[in-house]
Amino acid sequence: MIQEFLRSVSLFRDLDDEELAHVLMVGLLKRYAQETPILTEGSPGGQLHVIHQGRVRISKVVPGVGEEALTILGPGAFFGEVEFFDGAPASAHAIAHSDCEVFTIPHQEVQAMMDTHPALSAKFLWAFSRTLAGRLRESNQKISSLFAIAREF
Repeated sequence: MIQEFLRSVSLFRDLDDEELAHVLMVGLLKRYAQETPILTEGSPGGQLHVIHQGRVRISKVVPGVGEEALTILGPGAFFGEVEFFDGAPASAHAIAHSDCEVFTIPHQEVQAMMDTHPALSAKFLWAFSRTLAGRLRESNQKISSLFAIAREF
């Protein structure tokens, strides 16, 4: 069941059976109750997370305002990739927006797979790049909208 799900996720869509088997061997399916923190801003990330079921809220705490949701991700979406690339602590909170199941792969396992399987590495990097480009475009649009609103005040 999880193997078929992973085939539908953009990050794993181009992997062959052997490559996907490597991913399945190092990952772990975890369950989170609604409003349970999955990742806390500032903490060591260390894992790539793929949402299997449910929804996850990615948010930041704005001083004087409180939690501000940046996005709500659903099945097939992933998070934790920023920390994978830069090694820095988590850049945002990830909170179970509903009861959810998340497939988690430790960053060191992803790196080891990429180091030993060059074809898998290229496929991962292209999938990461496409996702990050889409998220950057979305962020740019949101920033433009905020500037437009700010000019009205």
